[in-house]
Amino acid sequence: MPKSIAAIPALAACLWASEAMAEPLFPNSVVSNDIEFIAADDPAVFGCLRTLGQATQEMPGALDTDELMVEGVHTFAVAFADDTEVGVWVHPSVGTQADAEAVAALLVGPIGRLPAVMRRTLSHVVIHSGDHTAFGEHLGHFFVVYADNVRARIATHDLEETVFHEAVHATLDAAWAQSEEWRQAQAADGAFITEYAAADPEGEDLAESALFAYAHLRHPDRLPPEVARGVEAIMPARLAFFERLFAAPEPDVAGAERLAGVGCASAHHSAPGPLVR
Repeated sequence: MPKSIAAIPALAACLWASEAMAEPLFPNSVVSNDIEFIAADDPAVFGCLRTLGQATQEMPGALDTDELMVEGVHTFAVAFADDTEVGVWVHPSVGTQADAEAVAALLVGPIGRLPAVMRRTLSHVVIHSGDHTAFGEHLGHFFVVYADNVRARIATHDLEETVFHEAVHATLDAAWAQSEEWRQAQAADGAFITEYAAADPEGEDLAESALFAYAHLRHPDRLPPEVARGVEAIMPARLAFFERLFAAPEPDVAGAERLAGVGCASAHHSAPGPLVR
């Protein structure tokens, strides 16, 4: 069953106060609510997962070692129909080649659902074994996830949102988080959509706000009405910022099936929906 979009208890009753006092709507964007901002069956740009073999790669974020350069990393590339390509590097501790391929394949669809402006900049994804919170690296344009946590977030319908959030860090932070345009939007709004964003305006506000904005713009009927009103009341300047950022048309992926026969270990195909405002 998909996530329920029923409002968190008392949210509707508190919305007037939230708007008036500009209080955050939720503790955080991804796991503190039941909103399905991006659904697992939403359209995605076709992606073909190709096996590149094992190699030595830089694998930050291991839970049980400080080792950075790792030999025998299961290395994949996802070729997308819009001529973008994203690497997927799976730590050998995840298991066999088949185990690595299985967890890498779980990310093809979520990456294909990212806005094109983000997918074009995303370099690669690092996958470790274990269960830990994902994180993004803005300078290297990659993010790190953990195999058990990926599966757990699929079970709670949070994987697409997690990939989106960390991809914002990986692909947009370097260009926009300290930009004058973003700072002006923050100042104009004078409030934050989540407590997480409020606690770290420079580090987390862009990623936290982006998810609400993307859902509101791409799927205008998906947010519960009280949440949609809260987004419009709390972050109107940020909403306009993301409308400009995400305004470029998504690629025409007609004929993407041509990639399916080029050594694909896993393939996903559908086209993204239009931006709606």
